[in-house]
Amino acid sequence: MIKIVILDDEKHCTDILQTLIERMRRNYQISGVFNDPFEALEFIENNEIDLLFLDIQMPKLNGFKLLDKISPIEFDVIFTTAYDQYAIRAFEYSAFHYLLKPITEKALVQVMLSWEQRIRKVNAEQWSLLKKVVEEENTTIPGKIALPTGTGYEIMKIEEIVRCQSENNYTSFVFKDGSKALVCRTLKEVERILPTKSFFRVHQSHLISARHVKTINRQGGGTIYMLDGVEIPISRQKKNYIDNLLNSMLKFD
Repeated sequence: MIKIVILDDEKHCTDILQTLIERMRRNYQISGVFNDPFEALEFIENNEIDLLFLDIQMPKLNGFKLLDKISPIEFDVIFTTAYDQYAIRAFEYSAFHYLLKPITEKALVQVMLSWEQRIRKVNAEQWSLLKKVVEEENTTIPGKIALPTGTGYEIMKIEEIVRCQSENNYTSFVFKDGSKALVCRTLKEVERILPTKSFFRVHQSHLISARHVKTINRQGGGTIYMLDGVEIPISRQKKNYIDNLLNSMLKFD
C-alpha cells in the first residue's frame, strides 16, 4: 500500500486532488490531507509515508522551506505548482515530478504512472539542484542536470555532455571523459530541458553539444565530427541547424 500525504494551503485544491487520487482505484492510501503546513510537518515527522503532494507557494511555510526542516527525506515528492512553463524547467533539470495547476485527471494519471515506473527517494544533490535553480528564478542556466538511470539519478555537469543518442524510449549520454549513461528519458524530453543555444538536434537520433564539435562538413548531406571521434549525419530536415550551430559557436563562451 502506497501511503500518500497531500498538502496545499487551499482547501479546494486538496479536495480535488484527493478525489482524483481516490478515483484512480489503485494501491494508494491517503494517510493525511492538510491545509496547514505546520500540521503536515508534524504528521510527516511522526509517520512513515511514501509520497507527498506538496504545494510550493504557501503563506505560512512554503514547500521548499518545509522540506528543509525534514532530514533525511525518506519519501518521494510530487510538487503541485502554478509556476509558468519556463520556471517548470527547474523541475525537469532536477528530475522531480510536478503537476501544474489546475490539476487534471489526465495529468495526475500520467505523473503517477511515471512515478511508479521510476520510484526513487529524494537525492540530496538532486534536491539542492532544484532549490538553486528556483531560488535564482531561472536567471541563469543550471550547470548540472539530474539524469534518471535504472537505479536512481546521476547528477552530471552539462558542459561535460558531448552528445545524446536516442535508444528507443531511452537516451544514451556520452561525456567528455568517454563515459556513458543510459537514462530513462526520450531524446525529445532531453532536448526540451537542455540549453537550446548550446545543444542542437541535427538528426532524429542525435542531439549534440556545440562545445564538443570538431568539424562540420557541408558537402553532400552534411556531416558533423565530434571531439570523441564519432561522425554524425545531418538529416535533410535539419540542414538549417548548420548555420544555427555555426552562429552559436561564434558566441560560445
